[in-house]
Amino acid sequence: MADSTASAEPQPAHPADRPVYVIGAGPGGLAVAQALRARGLRAVVLERAEHVGDSWRRHYDRLRLHTTRRLSALPGLAMPRRFGRWVSRDDVVRYLEKYVEYHQLEIVTGVEVFRVERASGGGWLLHASGGRELTGAAVVVATGFNHTPRVPDWPGRDTYTGEFRHAAEYRDAAPYAGRDVLVVGVGNTGAEIAVDLVEGGAARVRLAVRTAPHIVRRSTAGWAAQYTGILCRRLPVALVDRLARPLARISVPDLSAQGLPRPGTGLYSRVAEGAIPVQDVGLIDAVRGGRVEVVAAVDGFEDGKILLADG
Repeated sequence: MADSTASAEPQPAHPADRPVYVIGAGPGGLAVAQALRARGLRAVVLERAEHVGDSWRRHYDRLRLHTTRRLSALPGLAMPRRFGRWVSRDDVVRYLEKYVEYHQLEIVTGVEVFRVERASGGGWLLHASGGRELTGAAVVVATGFNHTPRVPDWPGRDTYTGEFRHAAEYRDAAPYAGRDVLVVGVGNTGAEIAVDLVEGGAARVRLAVRTAPHIVRRSTAGWAAQYTGILCRRLPVALVDRLARPLARISVPDLSAQGLPRPGTGLYSRVAEGAIPVQDVGLIDAVRGGRVEVVAAVDGFEDGKILLADG
């Protein structure tokens, strides 16, 4: 992969002759750059880290895509069969590096954009690290969902004396062997980390849940949950909710006694609100077996202890 810092310097030209700047060298940014290049436009991708796919490189070790290999590829390059059906974190990174090389994309690493504003002569002016001022015909912001970790502003947080980590800092269970760990949040990341901790030897793993999620099998008899999602995409929300309810009762056991009741809101209604179902990679068995204990949501901290919503 070749980086070219010179390509990021502004050139005195008509806005139409200037490059399109894409901010972020993750999957979205690279796909946009390839699409622009395929239409004969020059696209320059600016990445604040030193490598493409920086967020992916920092994910936890056991991470695998919940989408199949065939349906996870970016436009213009298939993922190799050797990656398997559920692609690992490291193979995603390898694929992104290959994508840049295959499509000969212009990537400028180590450049962070602080501000974007309209340029006086047309186009857009980007203020970036190192005192750079770059002028482009257009700008695409592709910094993604994992750009900056967010920690809720819990009252009394500064009084907690235990070890506190954001999921973005989690790599594997080794540092937590034999320890008591509370995982806050039951999205896909929280669910997988809880399972990883159990399998990695943590003495006790509790999972704080504010709203019970919909849990789906990642694959049933070889049929990926992703395929069902695609088939249902254009159907009415209420219809999908009704269809999903009996299927959930067949495929996922009732975990109410363990603290995870079936949600009262329909699956697709929750998706429309932005709540993605949890794809099971071991959580169901861990909760049923009592290895992951479900507790109430975190409300705050007091005297070095964690306060839960149920008191």
